[in-house]
Amino acid sequence: MNLKSLISVILILKLSLLNTGLSERAKDQMYEHFDGRMSCFRRLNGTHQIGCSSKKGGSTGIIHFVETEDNLNFIIKNGADTNYIPIIPMQLLTQKTMHLLKNANIFSGLILYKDNETLEHFTHERTCPNKLSNMKNTCDVAWNPNGTGLLYEDLPFPIYYLNNNEDLQKMRDCFETFNNYSYETHKARSLCLVELDAFMFATIDTPTCIRRSNLKTNLNPVKFCDPLGGENVWATLFPLEKKQMNYVVVAARLDTTSLFHGVFPGAVSPITGIVTLLTVADYLKRMVGDDENYEKNVLFALFNGESYDYIGSQRMVYDMSRGDFPVKYEADAKNPVPTIDLTDISLFVELSHLSKSGEIFLHSLDKSNTFYDVLKKHSFTKITEVVGRLPPASAQTFIKAQPNISAVVLGNYQDEYTNQFYNSINDNASNIDYYYYNATEIPLDSIQHFTANIAEMLAKSLYVEISGKDYKGDEKVRLDLVDELYNCYLLDADCKVHQAVQRKKLRESPYNSYSLYVGVTVVPNLLTYAIGLTLAWLTGTVTSNSTCVNEPASPMYQYFNMSKSLDNLNTTVCYRSIMNFTEAISPAFLIDDYDWKSGKYSSWSESTWKDFNVRMFLRPSPAHERFTLAIGSITMVMSIIIVYFIKSRSDVLFSTVETCSPTSC
Repeated sequence: MNLKSLISVILILKLSLLNTGLSERAKDQMYEHFDGRMSCFRRLNGTHQIGCSSKKGGSTGIIHFVETEDNLNFIIKNGADTNYIPIIPMQLLTQKTMHLLKNANIFSGLILYKDNETLEHFTHERTCPNKLSNMKNTCDVAWNPNGTGLLYEDLPFPIYYLNNNEDLQKMRDCFETFNNYSYETHKARSLCLVELDAFMFATIDTPTCIRRSNLKTNLNPVKFCDPLGGENVWATLFPLEKKQMNYVVVAARLDTTSLFHGVFPGAVSPITGIVTLLTVADYLKRMVGDDENYEKNVLFALFNGESYDYIGSQRMVYDMSRGDFPVKYEADAKNPVPTIDLTDISLFVELSHLSKSGEIFLHSLDKSNTFYDVLKKHSFTKITEVVGRLPPASAQTFIKAQPNISAVVLGNYQDEYTNQFYNSINDNASNIDYYYYNATEIPLDSIQHFTANIAEMLAKSLYVEISGKDYKGDEKVRLDLVDELYNCYLLDADCKVHQAVQRKKLRESPYNSYSLYVGVTVVPNLLTYAIGLTLAWLTGTVTSNSTCVNEPASPMYQYFNMSKSLDNLNTTVCYRSIMNFTEAISPAFLIDDYDWKSGKYSSWSESTWKDFNVRMFLRPSPAHERFTLAIGSITMVMSIIIVYFIKSRSDVLFSTVETCSPTSC
């Protein structure tokens, strides 16, 4: 090949590379990508599937901006295409709207946004949460009267929550520029579209999904779903040294849920209960001091997965009934950990919704429950006893297994929730009127003071229960601790409490990695871990263990290097604690040949998915598409002709200079 031919080849290669780079940039300019993580997703139980899924590869539709129900009716009546994705405000996500969307057969997805209108209520939980796992007469009352139940419906298209105002404005501008005129010509011109990609691999129900996941059809088996579950957190006030000791259980739920992935704020439920329990644990530990000579012990328990038919409490009851809580008892072990049985529980106190209220209600089944009188004696506000029916609560799981347990549920409601945003994306810090004061003076009408008063009332009543006498000491509830705990779970993961428990990976993790959603068993929940460490810090005892590592000879104890106090984060000491974690996985996934239709245990699982993506683009008009196809076809034909011509004339176009060896010349 001569020099001219070589230069020609190099130029062609350079042009090819240049064109490739230009085409990649043009491709990137075709789409406007958005954060798609806040998408509705699919869950399954023993008989049904609920939630959302897109088509494989994504569901595409024409953007239509909606502000009122009339806007929605307009596109149903005048839409000329068969695939629209309306963008609607939160207040329009109701059973009526969903029924309208499903019956219209012109919608392929839905986008939800929050406008400036004040919402009176927004909850897509059922009117009676966990209705399939409650006691007989629980659902005679509509505890969550504004619940739409959409959380438990099988929705026919993907739904995406848009919480970024800039992204919302981009979609609105695109709609106004290309879509919001001449609706009768939609099929004939260029339009602004959005694609929602949230394809779920699981379908039908949990047993079907598990069976398909267990099929060994190739070397890389596909998992279609995972059981819902995580870990329960527990700790005792005193060591587990007396096998037959009676226990007072102080419990709260650890999880919440919502319609959208990644948005599980849970301010009223469960955070008010969690913060109250941790505050009680801290105060009660300081009240008893080093004295362990008490009539009863206190078991603090935080149950995970309670939003889905009481996963955590069902598992703890299952373990207790088999003699496996906190671990399986081994008589041959050198220092066996004593077990706790259901018969050891003398009183069960559950902390439910505890946001600010002028009255506290104590729900119980038995009028003869004496704990009400003790609470009333130490109460800071009006407290009313509600007898004969328990609200949806973990206590029901224990009572069904052991009817002799005396159980009470403490909440700020009588026969319907005061929380109008139960199990929704709007149960956030503003729902409990929380503001972080950061060591400054906290107003008396704040949620911090209210929680501190609840904790003081409950801790003093528990002291009477375990000792038989009133508390006469000088210890007080730490208001700054209450403020910091709310800050940790509502605003800032890198809070002082999480710094105090000295876990670097917790403090350096982004806030989005913390979640009050139970999740699946194969993914660890960092927030559950952080709450467990906090409980260990508040109930632990400073020890002189030089290495501060767990001792195999004493399996009951765990040792942690943690800060000395909130005011002295840089000084660490070794704490010995009886805090630990136990599995919060439904027994249904452990029992061989379990009858999935029996409803005895929770059977919830979550579908797997590849990714969540949302992108916006312009669809060309049919005329433009035909023109592009014609140009492409002509270009292809011309290319074939040119290539054929070049190949047939290659001996002329790419002639070479004849050369000969020196011996031949």
